[in-house]
This record gives sequence, structure tokens and C-alpha cells, in this order.
Amino acid sequence: MNGGTEKMARTRADLPVWRAGRTESTAMRVEKQIKEAVLDGKLQPGDFLGSENDLAEQFQVSRLPIREAMGRLQALGVVDVRTGAGGGTRIANGNDAPVVEALAIQLKLIGVGSDEVFDAQLIIEASAAEIAAKLANADDIAKMEACLARVEELVSSPEDFTPEKLTTASLAFHQSIVDASHNQFLSSIMKAISYVLYRSVNPYTTPAVGKRLVQRHRKMLAAIVARDGELARQLLADHVAKVRAKHGAADKNTAGN
Repeated sequence: MNGGTEKMARTRADLPVWRAGRTESTAMRVEKQIKEAVLDGKLQPGDFLGSENDLAEQFQVSRLPIREAMGRLQALGVVDVRTGAGGGTRIANGNDAPVVEALAIQLKLIGVGSDEVFDAQLIIEASAAEIAAKLANADDIAKMEACLARVEELVSSPEDFTPEKLTTASLAFHQSIVDASHNQFLSSIMKAISYVLYRSVNPYTTPAVGKRLVQRHRKMLAAIVARDGELARQLLADHVAKVRAKHGAADKNTAGN
């Protein structure tokens, strides 16, 4: 279902005509064609590509490179491959979780530092907060309120508090703000940022920090509910600056010990 309209299943005649594979890097050629068709909008979520035999015939190659290409595409979340009766390969409905985690890991591997992550958070989240103040609906606001309530619960319950729980709850609140912008790209990027931020801020998360977070989060939510985008943006920018400053000061103290 999409916007209340049921998506009609497309037939083989609606799908792209594949170019025949070549002996050199055949699996990669098959993989590339399918990825390009998805990016060009020629293949859509749910489109049935056929069985392994069907695909081998369509691409005019053997089954082995088809199996290899489908394995890689499945690992990327591009296709769903099912075996048995009614099985075959379909274009996946989309799930950003594997990509988000992979992006977060790659960011660390290429040497992205904390300052760069805070820069990205500022750009993404401050803009999203301003948009959320215009677009947030009742469900979005309820989600933000629930996330904030979880932060408040942890701060007011020492027996339940752990740095990991509070960091997770705080990042969930920030994610709910970005989600309320109704921009899926921003939401996915923020998830990747949160993966990296978690390890940057978690060591410095204490009950005292939690109390300050609650105060700031309440103000952010109030600005969004009041439809004051400029204030929401400024509050987010101020928050990121304070977290960044505390993170930098803590790093300096650690280095000096």
C-alpha cells in the first residue's frame, strides 16, 4: 500500500530488457544492470524478476553468475531471493538498516573524526528541526513526546539508569525530530550519524548530563509544537555546540591524565 493506493503487480513485459552478459565479470555485469535499473526507476519494489533459470535465460548466461550476482544484491538489500514453491527473486521493498550500519562503519574506517560527525549532526538535525516545526503531525509529536518521556524516566530513576540506556534514549529523541521532517534521506543519514555519535558521547553520559538533556529536549519539542522553526533550529544548534564542547573538554582531560 502506498498513499492508500494498492500497487498493481507488474508483468515481465513491464520490466527492462537485459543486455546479454559476457564471459568477463559476468556476475558483475548482471549486478550492475539490475542496480542501474533500480536507480533509473525501471525496477520498483516488489517487481518479480523470475527464478534463477528465468534470469539466466533473460541475461543469456549460465546460472552460476546469476546466483553470484543475486547473492551480492541480496546482501545489499536490493533483492529478496526465496526458494521453493512460489520462490524466485523480487526487488526488495527497501530497508535502510544494513546500509546505515555499513555507512557508519565505513565512516570510521576512512577516519571521520568526532568534529566532522558533530558538523554533520548540526547541518542535518538543525535543518530537520526547522522543517519538522512546519510538517510534524500528531503522530510525529506523540513519538517525540514518548522518546522524551523515556529520557525523563531514566533521569528520574537511578536504579534503572545506565549511560548506555540514556544515550540510546537521547539519540532516539533526536532521531524522532529528524523523522518528523518527513525526509527519508535525512532520516537515514541521521541514523548513520547516531551510530557514530553513540560511541562518542556515551562515555560522558551521566545522570547530571541527563538532567540537562531533559531541559534542552523539552525546549526543542516545545518549539516544534509551537511551529517556531527558527527557534527549533537555534535550540538544536546550541545543543550540538554544548555537547561538542563537553566532548572536547573531556577528551583534553583524558589526554592530560
